Amino acid sequence: MISFAPPTSSRFSKTLLWVLMGVAVLAVLLFTELPILRDAALFHDYRNHLVRDRYLLIPHIFFGALALLSGPAQFSSRLRRRHLRFHRVLGRVYVTSVLLAAVLALLLSAGGDLFIGECVHAGAWMICTLAAFLTARNRQIVQHRQWMIRSYAVTFTFILLRLPNSWPAYVNLSDASFTVVNITTTFLAVLGPDLVFNWRELTIRHV
Repeated sequence: MISFAPPTSSRFSKTLLWVLMGVAVLAVLLFTELPILRDAALFHDYRNHLVRDRYLLIPHIFFGALALLSGPAQFSSRLRRRHLRFHRVLGRVYVTSVLLAAVLALLLSAGGDLFIGECVHAGAWMICTLAAFLTARNRQIVQHRQWMIRSYAVTFTFILLRLPNSWPAYVNLSDASFTVVNITTTFLAVLGPDLVFNWRELTIRHV
């Protein structure tokens, strides 16, 4: 009897990846978000900036968090097989959340020194997400899954970019330096999944 279950090593790698991502989210909550709410000295200027932009920032955070939380369920093969309708509804929620959060990010940075970096970041986010939506609509399931992975990798950069926030030198980066970090992180988020998709072709030589 042929088994279609993924290899144990593959399941372990995926589980480990999700655990590490969960730890990263928890670290950001504990060492960035809570100190900002408490108005810690390290984040005082940043907090004032957030308060000033709160009318755009609050919905941006809401839709960004919704995309971050709804994304993982999209990768569950069991959920997709058993509850296809729910999978599709959740997918629409994810796509809508990404598009709204990305547009709000552009509005927040418009006219500022961070705008160019945010255009690259938000642009890559929207393109990957729309490509995931279109390939799903066209029943290109393999390509849909790959574009969803790229899209969620860009979604997760919101966590990765905040991980070093407890380091004062990082918090005090100039706008130009942070723009470089933002663009580089976005580039790696899109490139990284492609390296994984083509790992066998890159590492195994056919005789």
